[in-house]
Amino acid sequence: MRRMLNLLFIVLLSISVAACGAAKESGESGEQKPNAEAGNNNAAPKSGGTLRFAQNAEPTTLNPYIYSTFNDRNSFLPIFNSLMEYDPKTLKPVPGLIKEAKISGDGLVYELTVQSGVTFHNGKKLTADDIKYSLEKANAKEATRTNALLKSIKDIKVVDETHLTVTLSNKDSLLLDSFVEVFVTPNDPSIDHTKNPVGTGPFVFEKWSRNEKIVLKKNANYWKQGLPYLDSIEILTVPDAEVKNLQLMNGQVDVIDIVPTSKVAEVSKNPNLILAKIDDEVTVANHFLLMNNSKAPFNNVKFRQAVNYALDRNKMKASLFGNFVVRSSPVPSGDPNYNSSVPKYDKDIEKAKQLLKESGYNNEKMTLVYHKIDLMYDTIAQITEQSLKELGLNVELKGVEIAQWVESVFNQKQFDMALTGSTPKPNTVDMLNHMYGKQNGSAIQWSNKAWGDKLLGVSQLSPEEGSKVLKELQAEVLDQSPGIIVGGLVQAQGLSKKVHGFIPSPQQKMYFESVWKE
Repeated sequence: MRRMLNLLFIVLLSISVAACGAAKESGESGEQKPNAEAGNNNAAPKSGGTLRFAQNAEPTTLNPYIYSTFNDRNSFLPIFNSLMEYDPKTLKPVPGLIKEAKISGDGLVYELTVQSGVTFHNGKKLTADDIKYSLEKANAKEATRTNALLKSIKDIKVVDETHLTVTLSNKDSLLLDSFVEVFVTPNDPSIDHTKNPVGTGPFVFEKWSRNEKIVLKKNANYWKQGLPYLDSIEILTVPDAEVKNLQLMNGQVDVIDIVPTSKVAEVSKNPNLILAKIDDEVTVANHFLLMNNSKAPFNNVKFRQAVNYALDRNKMKASLFGNFVVRSSPVPSGDPNYNSSVPKYDKDIEKAKQLLKESGYNNEKMTLVYHKIDLMYDTIAQITEQSLKELGLNVELKGVEIAQWVESVFNQKQFDMALTGSTPKPNTVDMLNHMYGKQNGSAIQWSNKAWGDKLLGVSQLSPEEGSKVLKELQAEVLDQSPGIIVGGLVQAQGLSKKVHGFIPSPQQKMYFESVWKE
């Protein structure tokens, strides 16, 4: 017996974060309720206009299969559609370029139906062959953001132009959820998506003026009726956080990716602006401390635990004006699979020093590298350095540009310790897999096959059994501390009140498909 797509959502949501938690009342400030639209929700949308969106760094690529940063993703999001999408208000998976999925009774065969009437920006009609090509690209070895999510796929066969079958090696109840991360491109290897991407999304790539801006224009043939409203989007690179915020205040830009922590109160009280953010209880983003487990002293669990106990998370929260969640688990407390009994790693410098002594640390010199894309990261890095020196580590702090950070940490794996921000999908499996598997896991070089296999096996279990295993996995990985959750990452976006239809994302994705301007 085959089940329709909407029935599977019950399974998916049973292990998803309760992302629509209690909203904070905005009062007289311009703070937006989580998962609510910005602006006057009763006004009728208007078409036209250019949205100027400023972010803190230039993307390193526009290739949706091989990317590393928020800036990469937010730059190419308007250009592409994925197989499935998250409803931005509910975070429930809904059909994207896959219109329907029928799943066999044993859960091993997926019959997929392609959306009709969809064309790529180059005029090519979307077919099942393009879906197959895109799945294969997303499952390739170099696609470290997605290949771990698609490991269960054994075979893909095109039936006809609008149908294909995906056969799995084992049951994977999270597969459709994983399809949210699979963006679709034409089956044409000659296209260089790094510099000249071609998708089916609401906006068409027009030009990239390096170190200045990316220009996207409205897709007049977009398959979603009536969308998009905007005529164009300009994605500006503004590295200086204070300058970027000033441009928002002066009306030079319409949206900024991150409101500097020191300016959150000012923006929230400005009658012409809106502060859009997700509730702390459900934010899935993390400040993450990567440690190179392939070498000493980072390959010693007591050393890693010592670092975890040494971090002054409360000082970080105070220094970031509250825009930080004190936690050491990758799973937020609002998630139904959160394990409340795991170690909290509250600061305990005496315990940390004892663990450091037991680890045999011998004053080895080490470097802590971080990317300078926002003052928030400077603050986290400086307090982390202070904590590590208080512990007794011989550590040097080094701030670099994001492209250099990606190359040395993710690509070359030539680092001791590294700080970054990392945002998984809003389900518990990916909260763990994103931090300790996938790209982060590859960088920290932590080898625990049994833990990884158990995590990926959750998708084959019932929701009740899966929840039990997820709680066990949290306890195990927090004990091992191969990489450290420094705390929950809270980033507020700033918007002009002339911008409507914007909904903040727990993954910090900037969705402009339904945005319009007065």
